[in-house]
Amino acid sequence: MLTVNRRREHRRDLVLGCRHDAEEQVLEMTETANESVDVVDRELGGCPVVHVEVFASAEAGTYWKKADELRERGDRFFNTLAQGFWMFTRHEQVREIYQNPALFSSDSFTPWEPEPVYRFVPTQINPPEHQKYRQVLSKWFSPGAVNLLEPQARELARQLIADIAGRGHCDFVSEFAIRYPTEVFLTMIGVPAQEADRFVPWVEDFFSGFGGDPDPAKQQAMIDSLTGIREYWAEALEERRGEAEPRPGDLASHLLQSRIDDRPLTDTELLDMLTVLVLAGLDTTRGQLGYLFRHLATNPDDRQRLVDDPAVIPAAVEESLRYYTIIFGDGRKVTEDVEFHGCPLRKGDMVYGLVAAANRDPAAYERPDEFVVDRKGNPHLGFAGGPHRCLGAHLARKEMQIATEEWLRVIPQFRLGTDDPLQERGAGSMLSLISLPLVWDVTA
Repeated sequence: MLTVNRRREHRRDLVLGCRHDAEEQVLEMTETANESVDVVDRELGGCPVVHVEVFASAEAGTYWKKADELRERGDRFFNTLAQGFWMFTRHEQVREIYQNPALFSSDSFTPWEPEPVYRFVPTQINPPEHQKYRQVLSKWFSPGAVNLLEPQARELARQLIADIAGRGHCDFVSEFAIRYPTEVFLTMIGVPAQEADRFVPWVEDFFSGFGGDPDPAKQQAMIDSLTGIREYWAEALEERRGEAEPRPGDLASHLLQSRIDDRPLTDTELLDMLTVLVLAGLDTTRGQLGYLFRHLATNPDDRQRLVDDPAVIPAAVEESLRYYTIIFGDGRKVTEDVEFHGCPLRKGDMVYGLVAAANRDPAAYERPDEFVVDRKGNPHLGFAGGPHRCLGAHLARKEMQIATEEWLRVIPQFRLGTDDPLQERGAGSMLSLISLPLVWDVTA
């Protein structure tokens, strides 16, 4: 067993290593994102050349509109952003990329960054190794585990809504959409819900810089937040290290006791897994909830349909994941020279499947450019696809359904609280409304 001093030294080394890695990551991301290919000196097979930027914040809906325009212009492009990469816009193409990890690897998922200095586990692990890491985590996010969590998740939603309802107004993003999934997720992995006060600012700061925005302040905030998250988990792991049995309902303790190929997980693997779970588990649902509630605030007929018939809420959640997908696009790295839908891909090239375009593809959906609140049969790619399909899909669905049910039960009528255009984060990370002012009438 490690002595107290040795544990402190061990934790310090992990944290210092994390800061060094984060600083290298930010430097690499900033340099790569700011470069672009001036002249494409290679065979493109007749593929149209475009220059599409994805980093800047914009008026809400800007990036979905851009994706629609690209899809209607063509099914494939070569984007000269950064080192240059291929873009595909059709549902069939994006699904094929997801389902063929042997050709399209997850070594990098940001197409402007083909050689990332970071390694998210299991996000950037390829099959068959990927499945080994995923199995360690899968039981925590299975439908059964999520259903067991429902009473607690519902009570957390009710508490947050009760704190807001009497005021008649709120910023839905900062006061509910980020806090609710954070508190649910932390509860699920055995962390006190009140720790949301620490995790919420960390996640906000991380994604302010992760999408490629070169603003030095945002990049420094990302370094500090990533270091804070990893330091939190380093301390949690040290506290649990050496315990004979895993603590019930405690993910960090469970991972310490887990094995891959008859060996324990390394400290780096443990920190990578815990960090990526926090980042993916908290920010994604926040973004999706924001767009769904903006829709309900501005489409009273759809909102009333859900009030009158809550059984339609699961279908509305799925339609939100399709129509208002927070994933503008998803990157993969090509493993061998191959022709793909007429494009001469080379080993090491990056491809970018435009999920936002694919999810509104007329070849895949009837009425693709409409939000159909009770849509039947919805093969959207809002949770990606293939072996890397979102591990937390069951949890995200449940959180969104509970949030909608409980909000409409208490606040059935609400509207936007501003006439100013809403703003969304750049599409370099995951799309999300920066703010969503809502107002409603309060009766005595």
